[in-house]
Amino acid sequence: MRKDIGFLAVGQAGGNIGKLFEALRYKVMYVNTSTEDLQTLPGARFIYHITDGEGAARDRGRAKSLLAADIIDLEDKIAETFSEEFIFMVFSAGGGTGSGISPMLMEYLAERMPDRKIGGITILPAAGEPLTAQINAYDCFSELDRLENMSALFVIDNNGRINKFSMNQIFVDLFTAMISIPNYTDIRGNVDKMELKEALSARGCAMISVLPNGQSSTPKLIDSFKKSIFAQAEQDRVIQYITISMASDINTAMLTQSVGKPLDIFQGYNHDMTICLLSGLTLPYKRLARVKDLIAEEQDKMKKVWDARTQSLSENQVDLSFIKKNGKYKAAAKTAEDLFETYRR
Repeated sequence: MRKDIGFLAVGQAGGNIGKLFEALRYKVMYVNTSTEDLQTLPGARFIYHITDGEGAARDRGRAKSLLAADIIDLEDKIAETFSEEFIFMVFSAGGGTGSGISPMLMEYLAERMPDRKIGGITILPAAGEPLTAQINAYDCFSELDRLENMSALFVIDNNGRINKFSMNQIFVDLFTAMISIPNYTDIRGNVDKMELKEALSARGCAMISVLPNGQSSTPKLIDSFKKSIFAQAEQDRVIQYITISMASDINTAMLTQSVGKPLDIFQGYNHDMTICLLSGLTLPYKRLARVKDLIAEEQDKMKKVWDARTQSLSENQVDLSFIKKNGKYKAAAKTAEDLFETYRR
């Protein structure tokens, strides 16, 4: 499966994950509006700087404008670089370049390259990150929600996590284990490459869990999804596929009671670890509702601060007429030049 998958790493956060995939010899192309961010990728094979970009400064609109002006050349570069069937966009939902460009580019590529499957790997900001990051994430997911031709979307949740870089490595390890599923053959049953491709083609969220052989059990598998690096799944029980390679017998009936009854279950066995992919899940609306609540709360706080700051000093004037001055006092300056003119005479 490795040769069937490529990564389009957008923005700095996307680049951080992309580097980990490239180290494992996946094909990765890095796209950014910032030359400074691209300079942190020594040895990267495929790099594209969006024309006239000087960074986005968390401004999604600026990133979109730059993309719109450069889309033809970028499309040519992507088509020239990738022959893989699956292209996964990797980006932060809370940034500027990745958040602004990625949903737009995913929709464009899905239409222009109908023979490719366009999926996503995105990151939700932690609650303690700036208000702009929260707003960007909410706007980004509003756009992702409208995409009709999107394949699997993996949503990493930074909330409550101390080390974001370790999260990146965990995800790459999970993804690598997941695509290895067809490599296992067992007389009890196998998951073939076409079945895994079908699961990864499902529109909606996807989650991966891996349990070592000695810890492989149904309760631990169910619990692992609740404590994973991914945004918590909705409780609506909507799911298209369960893809699982089992190191021990997993009670799939119990699993479906927890996650929902899928359209199909692709299952096989191996002696190393239990690897499970859930795909075709609903977007994490409850998590996004918390982002929206946080935005409203922070906006109220900021409004109070700004309202306090807009109170003019002139509203609390102190009578300073008792101070003797040399020369005649002039009226308040009206232009930048007047500020100096006051003291020139």
